[in-house]
Amino acid sequence: MSRDYYEVLSIERTASFDEIKRAYRKLAREHHPDVNAHRREEAEAAFKEIGEAYAVLSDEQKRSLYDQYGHAGLNGGADFSGGAGVNIGDIFDVFFNGGMGGGGFGDVNGRARESVRRGADLRMDVTLTLEEAFAGVTKKLEVPSLLSCETCEGKGAAPGTQPELCTGCRGSGRVQQVRQTFFGQFVQEAPCARCAGTGKYIPTPCPKCRGEGRVRGQRDVSVKIPPGVDEGDRVRVVGAGEDGQQGSPSGDLYCFIYLENHAHFQRREDDVLYAMPISFAQAALGDTVDVPTLELDAEGKPVMAEVVVPAGTQNATYFRVTGKGFENRRGGHGDQICVTRVVVPKKMNDRQRELLREFATFDNEHLEEQPRGFFGKIKDVLGVD
Repeated sequence: MSRDYYEVLSIERTASFDEIKRAYRKLAREHHPDVNAHRREEAEAAFKEIGEAYAVLSDEQKRSLYDQYGHAGLNGGADFSGGAGVNIGDIFDVFFNGGMGGGGFGDVNGRARESVRRGADLRMDVTLTLEEAFAGVTKKLEVPSLLSCETCEGKGAAPGTQPELCTGCRGSGRVQQVRQTFFGQFVQEAPCARCAGTGKYIPTPCPKCRGEGRVRGQRDVSVKIPPGVDEGDRVRVVGAGEDGQQGSPSGDLYCFIYLENHAHFQRREDDVLYAMPISFAQAALGDTVDVPTLELDAEGKPVMAEVVVPAGTQNATYFRVTGKGFENRRGGHGDQICVTRVVVPKKMNDRQRELLREFATFDNEHLEEQPRGFFGKIKDVLGVD
């Protein structure tokens, strides 16, 4: 039995979309199979469960169904029973799906209706660098899928033959069934079992697809990823899922976004954090420092920004470079937050040591730890306790 999706993500049922997203991103990183090679099978199962929970709770319509009816609501199995063994859905089928022996409200002049077999939706995980997520990128994907059979052109019949009208339903795809309900005897329509509701029968199936009309293959898909996407976001490509049967519409492809770790940058919502190394001299005397950003020039090199470091700058001091963060849904951009990291040289020549010793004899300032040290300041920047 499937676990409660709120329990899977460790969130309250009143959680906002942002809370759901943050919980998903945290758990996805923890259980990603690539970082759990020692327990890959267990991690894959947990990762799949987390993704399934996020797919439902991040979708307003699916979440509403889930909140009302649980997993049954998502599988079309919600119980609307009216009591006494009467299913209200059966009554609606009788009056609105051609029951009572007439043409029905769903048919016009009793014309045949074919069951539309839309292709299934597919999912692909797409991993981006921070630079790609910042600027947007077009990804070329190879998607395993069911594709329309070229031999029979998706008809399912062997070359030189054609599907025939099903004799069981006379091409309507539906058969009438007599049902006994609380209100008495009703005639109800149901999909024809002989042709699976298509209205067509294939006497000579295609040897390649065996009458399915589709074969297992691979589709090349070009996906345009917009700038500013974050881990856990989904990009939908309409019609790039499995092909439908016998000319029915194709499903869609959903690309789930994951971000690679970066050696120098870290994303924080719309902002980006950068650990800015400066020397002791720069911190003490002040300087103007050129820092890289996630924006790339025509040659693929980082666009630089200037940060003015005043004299006496301490370790873990942060400076904002406005507008150099990620694009958000409001059309604006976050900021790049540069956190100073004073680098102490590991190797010095004799002259450097002499100067530092001389400096030390004149430096009578008593060093005291600030109320919040380096890690405390980093937590302030990150907005965590």
